[in-house]
Amino acid sequence: MATAASTIRVLACAAACACGSPSSAQQADNPVKNVMKALGVATDVGPPADFVTKSRPQGELDYIPVFQPPPEPARPVLKAKELGALKGDLDSVEKRDDAIRQAYPPSAKAVAEEQAAHNKAKSKTPDAHQ
Repeated sequence: MATAASTIRVLACAAACACGSPSSAQQADNPVKNVMKALGVATDVGPPADFVTKSRPQGELDYIPVFQPPPEPARPVLKAKELGALKGDLDSVEKRDDAIRQAYPPSAKAVAEEQAAHNKAKSKTPDAHQ
């Protein structure tokens, strides 16, 4: 008897998938949904929480936007002199940080070991074109 009930449920689900469209699935007077509710497979969806209702835009939207264009930059485009000055500032910061990094013994050791390992691996690898 249990197999007959499960067979009926499977057939009811198949009928719901074949007959019901997504828009009619939420309607209360849909006969397929009524049968599914009687079998204990479907339920009624409750109203959304207040914060969800308040955060949604009023009225119907024609579409749901997926990607928003990025906002325009607040600053104007840099002129050539300003861009050169900015690049100079970045270069000076990079040189200062490199000097600090080289003065730190573990960092200098790690860089030396990495270069040695790279050179060793490069010398062991035969050229593929030969």
